[in-house]
Amino acid sequence: MTLDEFQPEDDLLAAISHKLANVSMYKVPSPGEMVEKNDLPTVKYLLYSSDYCKIKQSIELLRKYLVQDNNQNSAKDLLSLDILPRIKELLRSNCENVIKFECSWILTNIAAGIGSQTNTIVENGFVDVLLQCVNDKKCGLELNYQAAWALANIAGESSKYREELMIKGFCDSLVRILDEIFDEIQDLSLSSRTASGRMFISDRMYDAAVEALMWSLSNMARGGFCTADYWEKYVPMFQVLSKYILLEVPKLEADVCWGISRILYNMHDVDIFYHHTSISDTMCQRLIQILSHGKTDNVVPALRTIINISSGPTQYVSKLLNTPILDSITRLLDSQVPCELRKDSYLVISNLAAGSEETVDFVIKHTVVMQNVISHIRVPGHIYDYGEWVQPQNYSSFDIKAEWKVTKEALWIVFNLATVGSDTSVDCLLKQHPKMPEELARLLKYIDLSSEVCEKILDTMISLIQRTNKWVGDQQGKNPYVRLFLQNQTPVAISTLQDLHYGTRISDLCSKLANLLLLSEENVGYTTAIVDTDNMADAFGLPSLAEIKSKSHKRRVIRGREDGDVRLIENAVNNLTL
Repeated sequence: MTLDEFQPEDDLLAAISHKLANVSMYKVPSPGEMVEKNDLPTVKYLLYSSDYCKIKQSIELLRKYLVQDNNQNSAKDLLSLDILPRIKELLRSNCENVIKFECSWILTNIAAGIGSQTNTIVENGFVDVLLQCVNDKKCGLELNYQAAWALANIAGESSKYREELMIKGFCDSLVRILDEIFDEIQDLSLSSRTASGRMFISDRMYDAAVEALMWSLSNMARGGFCTADYWEKYVPMFQVLSKYILLEVPKLEADVCWGISRILYNMHDVDIFYHHTSISDTMCQRLIQILSHGKTDNVVPALRTIINISSGPTQYVSKLLNTPILDSITRLLDSQVPCELRKDSYLVISNLAAGSEETVDFVIKHTVVMQNVISHIRVPGHIYDYGEWVQPQNYSSFDIKAEWKVTKEALWIVFNLATVGSDTSVDCLLKQHPKMPEELARLLKYIDLSSEVCEKILDTMISLIQRTNKWVGDQQGKNPYVRLFLQNQTPVAISTLQDLHYGTRISDLCSKLANLLLLSEENVGYTTAIVDTDNMADAFGLPSLAEIKSKSHKRRVIRGREDGDVRLIENAVNNLTL
């Protein structure tokens, strides 16, 4: 089972463009060649000429005007000329492809502007015209991908446009062209493939085309509508992306990974999608390779893809275990790494720990990762001194709010390990990290805990007591971990939390933990028997074994506003803790 959690885009993701202007394919005019605004009426006059050369000159000057000063005012100036009907006429005509290419480029950059400018392109009926240019092989690859780029900018404007383009077959067209190019690349590389067997793109035209088409497909993979209804469209999209991730082309890695990640978001819990496609061992290995050696811009989407695999069908989670995933993640746990990356890295580990006893052992046995996890069971930006949390003098430069997200993920990991793992695994966890229970008790004393963090500490402590009580059993002994919590004044912390969270779920958990500590200290065997019986547990105000287990085996999916089916996004929003 998975939980949907809503999280607005963080700083690393906010910079990812929904729309992209074409400003890099050709040299921008030098100052002496600049097209001035007062030249535009003359340029418009030439555009309506019947002379091919004048039309070509005009359309090139219009494109240059957009490129030389790429901003919304340039697009506004062109729209004020009322030339869109003429551009549509040229795209529909039998004029040479070079003119149609320039027209598509102009539309690309206008559509890359503000929402009203993108909407103007749609309202003037360019979607079907551009789709025709994408699908017409006679137009040539250069025009195909430029028209696709324009449509992808429209797709980036809203989920409504993406759904409309999906219905009209835009993704089918992108997949077809990318498949054809891949076959050509494969043929070309057979004779020049390196000894390592790696495949590259050596043809300049294919290089530019794949870059534009892959970005377009990745943009179309964004969610925000009823994506599950279109699973048949996503199967070929996923399959072509699965091919391209094998290419050794760093500049493509981000778009390919974002495309795969977004599709997995969209197809979460859509079983029929997974019946028609699969995640290969090779894809998992390639993702880990990017995670290990890639730039941050590529690591972020690779990590998001791995998160979506780790929250998906169990048979694919197991494929991650056949890779050095935890070794690769280790470098992302360093304190100098941005919080967003560390948080996402911990989410992968948490999802692995929520899977099975096998995955729990896999995590526990990685000493470096576990030491890092335990070190985050603390109040960020504080030190524990003489029984209280205090801030050192240099705390002001510390992003405490962001660090709390990392701490929350660390708690999820420990909770999953303590709940899902076998008795042997939990025993191993406590022996390797004997300070962990005490760190939980100390953290519970912090007065300003968020509801999410507080709840996860309480859940973890309850689970640990329930698991370790069984080991003491009928020996009439004392549970050392219960003693440890009592010595660290956990009942006092519980009382404080109950006052702060009266009548809430946290208050209920506090009451159950307090009762569990008290009765466990009096008689461990009797308390264990009560917890194992639902009705008796309720009568004594204790957490039942069924209740504790109901919170386990839950892998999580973090959703933004466009991450997956809109129904799951809404579910994530409803799960927010206010």
